[in-house]
Amino acid sequence: MRTVEELDGAGLRANLDALAEVLHDCVRHGASVGFVFPFTLDDARRFWRELAPQIESGARKLLVARDADGVVCATVQLGLAMPPNGRHRADVNKMLVHTRARRRGLAGMLLAAAEDHARALGRSLLVLDTWSGSPAEDLYRKQGYQLCGQIPQYALAAEGGLGATTVMYKLLAPAVQVGEEDPSSDEARLLLEELSVALAGITGDSGAASFSVDDVRGAGGRFVVARDAQGRALGCGAIRPLQDGVAELKRMYARPGTRGVGSAVLAHLEQAAADLGYRALWLETRLVNSRAVGFYAARGYLRIPNFGKYVGNSAAVCMAKRLIKSE
Repeated sequence: MRTVEELDGAGLRANLDALAEVLHDCVRHGASVGFVFPFTLDDARRFWRELAPQIESGARKLLVARDADGVVCATVQLGLAMPPNGRHRADVNKMLVHTRARRRGLAGMLLAAAEDHARALGRSLLVLDTWSGSPAEDLYRKQGYQLCGQIPQYALAAEGGLGATTVMYKLLAPAVQVGEEDPSSDEARLLLEELSVALAGITGDSGAASFSVDDVRGAGGRFVVARDAQGRALGCGAIRPLQDGVAELKRMYARPGTRGVGSAVLAHLEQAAADLGYRALWLETRLVNSRAVGFYAARGYLRIPNFGKYVGNSAAVCMAKRLIKSE
């Protein structure tokens, strides 16, 4: 299963060799990402080591994709260190996919995850530049990035010779507003009932018996609702205490026809869980619910042994994500 996750400084160091291999491979095959020949694996390792302080300070986010064997095979960065008048934007940097992992949708998964992170951080504009006429330029266009223009003779290619760069941007759709609400309110009950009907149709089990509003009302729980600019409820989600350092994700729902709601709710709950001192989020969904499994996998959740009442249930899929607290 291909997965996307965020790495902190320790995660970067733990995956240093794989990250260096991705960078070295991309430069060796002509990627214009700031380096020229000769460029060795040691040079690539040095780049990643020097990047770690920016990751640890929060000036930059590092996202990676792993292949079916769990090896890092692609990566992208979000540059967040902006002046006071630019804190609504972020830079997309170093989109790298190893040649052995291309044409599998990893770049699109990474961009989608980067956009989710940017929205969660209140960033509404993404900016990037790429080698003019490259496959990367076509990729960004397909992902909704708009052309600003080209700058001739902007950068030296890895193998020599000056080339143009294309400057692009993407205005992110207005983020929905996610906030803590009473899980017993009329609107909350309606959302939860809609979720129960939807789950029953997909899995044969509404999941309602596994949820209690009392579990998310305590000091270690949260229930949130996502609303649009007009205040209309679009979706919901919750966390409850599970065990020391671990919260369980519950009742994630986005109304049909909405976009970005699930991502916004999930990002909000992850941050809330980290702020509450949880080190990880666990969840359970059903194997037949492939859309949910894919949604969580694309946002860094990894399969774990089934826990609690799901032990021995072959229809259940349990997943987990280690949390990184933002400063």
